Amino acid sequence: MLKFLIAILVIISLLSNLNAVNGQLDACLTNCYKKTNVRKECPKGRPFSQRCKEIMNKCNDQCS
Repeated sequence: MLKFLIAILVIISLLSNLNAVNGQLDACLTNCYKKTNVRKECPKGRPFSQRCKEIMNKCNDQCS
């Protein structure tokens, strides 16, 4: 029973660590997109234009 509880605690701590890392990446991408004015460059109808791809690649490189 004790091993089972320890296993659950370990899994919970690993999942919370993973969430923290993903949260930092999401925050970085959001800030980058705000700086580069993605809404203007990537309207909903054309999210895959060349300029939009360049902005997204630049932000991905900065945040990786």
